[in-house]
Amino acid sequence: MSTPTPPSSPTPPSPDEVPRSINPLTVWVPIIVIVCGIVIGWNYMLHQIKKEREESAGMVEQRLPMLSRLEKNIGFVERNGQKVELAALKGKIIVACWVYTHCPRGCSGVVGELLSLHNDLEANPDVHFLSVSVDPADGPEELSKFAEGLKIKGDNWWFVNGETKEVRSYMTRYFGFQGVQDVPEKDRLSPDDKYIHDMKVALVDHKGHVRGMYDVASFDPEFKAFWKDKIRKDIGTLLKDKAEDEGKNGK
Repeated sequence: MSTPTPPSSPTPPSPDEVPRSINPLTVWVPIIVIVCGIVIGWNYMLHQIKKEREESAGMVEQRLPMLSRLEKNIGFVERNGQKVELAALKGKIIVACWVYTHCPRGCSGVVGELLSLHNDLEANPDVHFLSVSVDPADGPEELSKFAEGLKIKGDNWWFVNGETKEVRSYMTRYFGFQGVQDVPEKDRLSPDDKYIHDMKVALVDHKGHVRGMYDVASFDPEFKAFWKDKIRKDIGTLLKDKAEDEGKNGK
């Protein structure tokens, strides 16, 4: 008789065959991340929709751009004959333009619009007007007659001139005005028609940043009305910013 073979003991499963338990975190963490992403995305979308609706309704003041910065000082001669420094206007809102006392191309229209603005803001010491002559022949006497002819009063409007090349370079590089062009004699409308210059008005904040260029004397009545309204609103915005900054600094 043969001896019966004893039953073999079961072979233990290999490590690869052992079922692995699932870590709950591997399930819930991705779910939580996805849910948070959906919530954040949804709220961002609602915020953007609300913001766009408020902007379109004029309920939110859009931040003015920073076009350039008056990084460097420059000296001028004012219409009273005194030397002045642009740095002396640090901390003020500056409304700047080119001027040309014999300009036949609309310069008086720009200054006329600024005069209206000046009259509105005359009592505000935080706003200063600056008209820089494009013509080397505009000395203190010519600039004084021009200002007196428009009955411009107060010390918060400088009519200045300076060294031609330096002044033109500064106005173009730092204020952002277009370059001045000399008009050839054959193309002149009159003997005084010597220069073509930018007719826009630059607005500078109390930190020396140029925040806008305004075509307040546009030949298009609708554009003209738009820019006249906008520069008044933007000056109000910059005055508010200045007051807030001074409040933070305890002034």
